[in-house]
Amino acid sequence: MDQRNKCFVPHDLRPILEALAREVLRSQPSDVAEFGHMFFDEYLKHRRENRNILKDPAAYEVFRADLQKKFAEVERPASPMDTAATKIQAAFKGHLVRAHPEKYGMSTRTSSSEKLDSANNKKDQKRHSVGGYTIDVDTPEDRAATKIQSEIRGFLTRKHVDKMKKEDTDAATKIQAHIRGFLTRKHLDEQGLSPSRSHSSLQSDHSDHN
Repeated sequence: MDQRNKCFVPHDLRPILEALAREVLRSQPSDVAEFGHMFFDEYLKHRRENRNILKDPAAYEVFRADLQKKFAEVERPASPMDTAATKIQAAFKGHLVRAHPEKYGMSTRTSSSEKLDSANNKKDQKRHSVGGYTIDVDTPEDRAATKIQSEIRGFLTRKHVDKMKKEDTDAATKIQAHIRGFLTRKHLDEQGLSPSRSHSSLQSDHSDHN
């Protein structure tokens, strides 16, 4: 075959496509094309800081966390509670990867694409297979981060509910005071007494007794 008609595969095509496929399977987006646009936009932004992002486990983990955050905001507008919880979760995961890279099957001096793929596969596997791609269960670290996120959301929700309860209690107390005042005035009117006249009568009775 004529050498001019051969197609040569760029050396970075496969790792990029594998990373994209991994993140699509992890996120299960409703619009794959839109997610792909988001993926490459975030990838190029991070690659300006580290050209070996696909081979550097810590850099890839930061990229993945930012991608997931952006995807979550697009799929469902994040509330302030979600934003706070997601930041904590992302920081927690990033800290774990940087502090304990050996737990992800990689050393700080070695950053081959094979080890990166292995680490990602271990983190990405779940209980079923999608399109022939097996996805693992979350790691203990992932579950811990998710638990922290859940507890933060619960705390913020309870705080909001407590505030609402206090406002309701204050309003009820004011209404109750107004009702009591109204009933007291009505009772005095029915007795032919106004509050001021009632007070004067009491003073007069007291003087008579003296």
